[in-house]
Order: sequence, then structure tokens, then C-alpha cells
Amino acid sequence: MKEIKESKKEYKYCTKVLALPNGRRKYVRAKTEAELEDKLKKLEELVAAGVRIDSNENFGQFTQRWFDYYKKPYLREKSLDIIKYVVNDYILPPLGSCIPYEITPMQIQALMAGMRNKSFSLQSKVLINLRDIFKAAEENGLVAKSPVSSRLKAGGKKTEEKEPLTPGETMLLLERVTEPRARTFLLLCLHTGVRRGEALALKYSDIDFKNKVVHIRRNAIIKQKDTMASSEMKTKAGKRDLPLTAELESWLQEQRKTAPSDDIFVMKDGKLLTTSAFHKLFAWIDKALPERHITAHILRHTYITRLFEAGLDLKEIQYLAGHSSVEMTLRVYAHYDRLRRESATGEKVRAAFSGPQTS
Repeated sequence: MKEIKESKKEYKYCTKVLALPNGRRKYVRAKTEAELEDKLKKLEELVAAGVRIDSNENFGQFTQRWFDYYKKPYLREKSLDIIKYVVNDYILPPLGSCIPYEITPMQIQALMAGMRNKSFSLQSKVLINLRDIFKAAEENGLVAKSPVSSRLKAGGKKTEEKEPLTPGETMLLLERVTEPRARTFLLLCLHTGVRRGEALALKYSDIDFKNKVVHIRRNAIIKQKDTMASSEMKTKAGKRDLPLTAELESWLQEQRKTAPSDDIFVMKDGKLLTTSAFHKLFAWIDKALPERHITAHILRHTYITRLFEAGLDLKEIQYLAGHSSVEMTLRVYAHYDRLRRESATGEKVRAAFSGPQTS
């Protein structure tokens, strides 16, 4: 049998040299004179716009620098983890190897179209980070204009609103959750509205039993292997003093008698709860009401709703919730007010048709 030799098609390239403002030269190649002239025209327009076309840095490399200099020094670890997930899983796979100034609006549109079945929240995060990266690229002379259109909007299904527990559901939870650590966490969330990290960083010495105050001063950075307590709170309003209720005081006083350390939530080795340890703890709470899914945020949302029901004003609730702005508190209030109005409307309709009807 004769050996078959593969023949390679040979191309003759047209080449020209483009002189750059910094004295460097850029060699431009194309298969035809027309293609070469088109390339040169586009590159000259980029140079006129101040773009550094002599940079060999691809989009992935620039994104790493953006993360290191624009994000890493200023954000909490949890926020950085979210950015890394969004960038590594959704942005870099289609764009990472591209030269920034070569990325087109069509490529961005294709990226977002590929996410059409993803949630509204995830699509929003991708768009926010794309806009931020290209804004930095523009500032650093790597693109003339961001290819992310201002008209491009996130689609997908919006996250369902988290419904607070009803008073009846709250009573059932408190009756059914008897495991000591789980009950401690449940009572803390329902009676103080603390965030998960704030609860897991609490110490018994943070509880002023004499003056009936809970001092929130730390936030737990929860990880799979090693959780640490940090003085850096989620918001500037995170550090606050909360009223200690009678039921919570009685329970904590009793638990303190047999506590192995000053930390309220610890594992057998004395360390703060890791991600998996917390999930085991919270499973006691979640399975207590099998008809609905419960999260730590829903417990916090329930506390804030009870404050509205009790007639506290917005500024009081903003402080107790540790919200950095009253707008955040208003969002919860709008949800509470909508539910209240829906309930009241339903009662009025039923009352309107409860009497004798005439035809």
C-alpha cells in the first residue's frame, strides 16, 4: 500500500508595518490586500482612540489583574468567592483567550444568550462584572469602548421572595427543635435577627445579662475547613447592641452552665463551626417544618417582620437589623405591607359575600 502524504495548503500573506505613537511597530498580516487594508483601518482607529494595540495581554490575563487590584484589596472573602465563581465559570471560558480590543458586542450577546436558562440573579452578576472589567480595560487603554451594550439586560427567572414564618409556624418550630445547639441558633435568629455569621461568632461574654443586651461585634467567615471570627462586619451598621428577650436570656443562661468555652457555637475540637458542621446543625431546624424550606435568612426576615407588626418605626428597625441604609429596611417593609394588604383585602372580600345574597 502506498503511503498517503498529506498536502498542506500554502497561503501567501500580505504584510504591512504600523508605526505606533510610542515608537514601537506592529506587524499586520492578512491573506488579501483588501483584508489587510481593513485591518489597518480598524487598528488606526483604535490607536487614535488611545488603545494600546501593542499589548499582548489577553482578556483572561487582564481580568486576573483587575481582580487583584480592583477587587481583592477591598471586598470580603465571601464577595470575592462569588466574583471568582462568576468569572471562572461563565465569563472566561468564551472570552479568556481573546485580545480585549477584539471582543465584539456580538460575542457578549452570544455569551448572555447562552445563559438564557440561568437565573436572573446569576445573569445580573455576569453583566455587572463584565461591565466592571471592560470599564477598567477602557481606563487602562486596552479597549476604545466597552462591547457590553447599555441596552443588554439580565433575563431569567427572578428569585422568589423569601416569605417570613407565620406566628403559627414559629410556635411549631420552637416546639419541635429541641437539639440544644440548633435551638440556640433558632432562638438567637428569631429573637435578635442576627445574620448567620454574626450568630456563629457570638461569645457568652457578648451577652450582657445584667443590662439585658446582646453585643454584636464580630462576623464569622464560614469555610469548609477552617472558620474564623472577624471584626469586619457585613455592613458598616453591623456592630450594634440588641435587646435580650426573657426567653432567649433564660435559654442562654442554662446553656452557659455546661458550655465548653466562651464561644457559643463550637465543634468537639473547640473550633468555630465549619460549613458542613453548620449544615448539620441547621438540618434540625429545616426538618422541623417539612412542608416548607427554611433558611437562616428567613429566620432573620421573620424577626424584622415581627418588629414591623409591633409598630417600631423604620429607623429603629434599620438599627436593630444592622442595615447600612433605610432603603434596605424599606424593601422588607414593602414586602410586609404587600402581604398585610393582601390579607386585609381577602378579609374584606369574604366579608362582602358572607351575608345573604340577592339575585
